[in-house]
Amino acid sequence: MCEGASRISGPIPPDPTLFPDCYRRPETARGRLEGTHVKLDFLSGPLAPDPTFYPTCYTARPAPPAPRIRPNAQDILERGQKGTIGVLLRLEGISLNGQSSPPRKSKDHGKENVRRMREIQKRFREKEIDREQGAPKPVRALWKSTKYENVESKVKVKLQDPPPPPPLNAGPANFLKSHSRCGSGLPPKRPSSPGPSRPNSARQSMEVHGSSIDFVAHNARNAKKVQIRRSRSMQTLNEVLEDKQREQKEYDSKQKGQVPQYLLDLKQQWLREKEEMKKQTPDPAMPPGHTMMPEQERQETLRKLRETQAQLTKELLMLPVRADTLSIQNRRTELDKKLSEIEEGIKIFSRPKVFIKIDS
Repeated sequence: MCEGASRISGPIPPDPTLFPDCYRRPETARGRLEGTHVKLDFLSGPLAPDPTFYPTCYTARPAPPAPRIRPNAQDILERGQKGTIGVLLRLEGISLNGQSSPPRKSKDHGKENVRRMREIQKRFREKEIDREQGAPKPVRALWKSTKYENVESKVKVKLQDPPPPPPLNAGPANFLKSHSRCGSGLPPKRPSSPGPSRPNSARQSMEVHGSSIDFVAHNARNAKKVQIRRSRSMQTLNEVLEDKQREQKEYDSKQKGQVPQYLLDLKQQWLREKEEMKKQTPDPAMPPGHTMMPEQERQETLRKLRETQAQLTKELLMLPVRADTLSIQNRRTELDKKLSEIEEGIKIFSRPKVFIKIDS
């Protein structure tokens, strides 16, 4: 029952337990950006919403436009949630706020050395196994029974026994004749030719006299008689050297490539004639009325001038220096004049050609 008049002026609002969305407050722009905005629609039932809570449902005015959201709203939201320091310190897409790399473990050099030593030992054992497998294996001795150790060889006994003497009255054997039809019918084989007979000394040395055989002396005697056989390569080399020496001797005996003696004599004669023609030909540099001094005479004159120069120089140096008398001065002046003349003569006769004026 109701006490007094009802204060509800409009329709009855819906039950909040059945319609909780009708009692949700309008969301903010941040909520709409996050996707929590719920569109308020009219109820599908007969009950209308409360006008006190939803005044827009009972007005003819248009609803206000939805808030505008800029494109950088997502960045603004991230800066608000995570802060701006990580964004400022971001380098090439790598943030400095991330977790640092785990510390590297220190290397255990002891274990590393042990591991390397074991590897070296393993390789060494493998090499030893390969070497043992590749080495020749010793031949195993054949089994020999001890039952026959003291039994003497029958071959040795037979060799030690002297050969039986041939029978004296042994006649010729009765062989079948060629016209005989007995036997196998095959032609008799031709006896082999006897080999070269050994000397008596060799035959006697090879005879066995008991068990005392001096094989060392026998081998030594045979070694002296054996000729040394060289290899084919050494023999071929010696033959080639002998052929070369023989060819060189033949070449030297025939004297191939040597100039004949008559050509050498003719060459010497031509040189002498050329020298004579050169001497007889007048020199174009010689002035008229002059003749060229022979080379031998020029050399002799030059030698005498140099000897005279050395003698006068020695005499000039032997003059006293402190005594300055008139005779010494005259002698020094005379020696200086002669030395000057000799120097001029040496200059003239030092030339390759010296011309002398012919007396008319």
